[in-house]
Amino acid sequence: MKLNFNKRIYVIGLVLLIYAAITWVQALRTLVIHGDAYRSKVEQLKFKAKPIEPIRGFIFADGGELLAGSLPEYDVYLEFYSTTKPDYRGRINIPHDTIAEYFRPGGTGSRALAHAFSNPARNTKSADQFGNEVRAAYRRRDPHKLLLRALPYLDYKHLREQPYFCKSSNRNGLVVEERAHRYRPYGENRMASATIGTVYTKSGADSTQQAGHGLRGIEKAYDHYLAGTPGLGYRQKIRRSYTNVTIEPPVDGANVHTTINVEMQEILDYELNKRLLDLHAAEGWAAFVEVETGKIKAISNLRREGDHCVEDYNHLFEDLVDPGSTFKTVSYMILLEDEKIKPDDIIDTGNYPNNESPWKYRSQRISDDHPVGRNTMEEMIVQSSNIGVAKATTKAYASDPQRYLDAIEQIGFLNDRPLKDLDRDEIKAYGYLKHLELRNEFPGAQAARHRQINSKTWSGVSLAQISYGYETQIPGIYMLQFYNAIANGGKMVRPYIVEEVEKNGKTLYKQSPTVINRKICSRETLRHVRRALEGVVDHGTAAGRPASDPKGPLPGVKTDRVKIAGKTGTAQRRNTVTGRFSGAGHNVSFVGYFPADEPQYCGIVVINTYGSGHSNAGGGYMAGPVFRHFAERVYALHCRRSLRDIPADTVNVEPHVKESPDLDGVVPGVMPNVKGMGARDALLMLETAGYSNVEIQGTGRVVSQSGNAGRVVLVLK
Repeated sequence: MKLNFNKRIYVIGLVLLIYAAITWVQALRTLVIHGDAYRSKVEQLKFKAKPIEPIRGFIFADGGELLAGSLPEYDVYLEFYSTTKPDYRGRINIPHDTIAEYFRPGGTGSRALAHAFSNPARNTKSADQFGNEVRAAYRRRDPHKLLLRALPYLDYKHLREQPYFCKSSNRNGLVVEERAHRYRPYGENRMASATIGTVYTKSGADSTQQAGHGLRGIEKAYDHYLAGTPGLGYRQKIRRSYTNVTIEPPVDGANVHTTINVEMQEILDYELNKRLLDLHAAEGWAAFVEVETGKIKAISNLRREGDHCVEDYNHLFEDLVDPGSTFKTVSYMILLEDEKIKPDDIIDTGNYPNNESPWKYRSQRISDDHPVGRNTMEEMIVQSSNIGVAKATTKAYASDPQRYLDAIEQIGFLNDRPLKDLDRDEIKAYGYLKHLELRNEFPGAQAARHRQINSKTWSGVSLAQISYGYETQIPGIYMLQFYNAIANGGKMVRPYIVEEVEKNGKTLYKQSPTVINRKICSRETLRHVRRALEGVVDHGTAAGRPASDPKGPLPGVKTDRVKIAGKTGTAQRRNTVTGRFSGAGHNVSFVGYFPADEPQYCGIVVINTYGSGHSNAGGGYMAGPVFRHFAERVYALHCRRSLRDIPADTVNVEPHVKESPDLDGVVPGVMPNVKGMGARDALLMLETAGYSNVEIQGTGRVVSQSGNAGRVVLVLK
């Protein structure tokens, strides 16, 4: 027994030795004899491997509405090289008769291609043209005939339900390449699209210019969150069919949540668009922020193209322009804070109704667009007197202009963050900060800048010019930031637009308000400044004129529905061809806040009047109505009545900017026709006409209205 057991061990050992020898021989054959062939196959596999694109993250509004997202689109090919080879029985997979039937003139396959896109404008070929192309490709045995490019997902699904294309890919030769398409449901050229930004559609020479990565706006600023990480895979043929093999799966991008309020954005888009078309103006930009936090709730950058407007780029952050008279408030604040003047101090402009004349300061002629005469310093702000502000500023700081420039810096007007000593040195050297925190969210943001005493451009009239808004280049966001500090009790916060970045419910980045300056001036100075800004709207350059005025009606900012405070601005634009301030129109503006007694929102509206044909440009009657209508509607919807009390029938997220009620046509005391409107728009029109006691029954849109001056009943369905 023992002998038999030993023999078994020897036999097993011998078998194992033989197996090991075979393994080593095969390994040597693989590495040495056939090594080059296998290595070639591996390299070929690597070469054929393609990246698998991740799903780019989504961008949302503050209420969860989609502002930008990725949807698949498809390039559709027919592949005749492989599918027309004879099979093992000698038959051709796609018979000639099949192609002839489906792609003959008027064939069902040809018609399906001709009407593949649901957007008729994209169907550029007839059925006969498609049929001719397919039959010719079949005759050539074309291995990769492109038929349709960038076919949307729903259109692709519809195509796959049509005759011929509903067959399996083995029987029809259909090859589809899928990629992600960036989709904006509210339109490609509206609803803050310049701020949301775009992505590259194709890769460029620069390694940073990769298809699907951010090109502008939030898409670019937060690309490292949104983009995700590509995977790796390849296409493998198995038994006459192809399958996709994943080597490394992609990692999808994170989602960005913004501070934009869709309802406010729709209102601002509509009002700015309407005003640009009414004035025949070239372009305009506007934004409104939440006073306490600096959150941007609505932002619009429009350029007029004939009878409609489109968003082009973020003027509010990227345009360096002279602010004009909106800068006078800065000068007034500095004069008050340094106790160089009091609000009731009298200034004689020398410019009277019966004796209009400019004031000459050194070599500079300074004039007002309307005579202010002899009046208080506060009225110089209310009536926007260039002469009055320049006289007060030059008298106070002609001997020490550096003190005036230092005061501007100390307010925080040039800054987007709390200043350090090195920052102050940089401002004095260049007139601006080179590195901006704003660029973290707005990559194209420009720095506010003005001339310094030690620069070559400083002249004997620079102090006077700066005091009323020239020789200073400022993106509109800095002016909005300054006036928001006035509304915010003197605390300056930086405007921002991204609230949070999250993925699968996990917060990756969270933003909170950044305080630039906790106290821009004393409480007493702030009180005087705010009173002057209320006067601007009450009886100054933003008040407008009623129909009964002998000079005729003129729109403005003043309204009985909400108390607004702010400042008008008008500045000549520099002609980029001649370099002179002529022939390029004006930038007219209004910047302010509402309600004036308890500010909740602060905003700026700027309009480039070029092409408007208006020689007497003014911020009050040109930009002011946009601000007024926005304030009236937002105040009615957000500041006075809880939205919980109003049916949510007009919380509209349709992919277009909805029509808004024409408030200019409302006559006080006359009940407007609100049939067909949503509850919110109907309520606004009725309140505008003076009907404050409104009862709403049902949800949907108004189907009937009844009542009198005491009470109105709306029935909605």
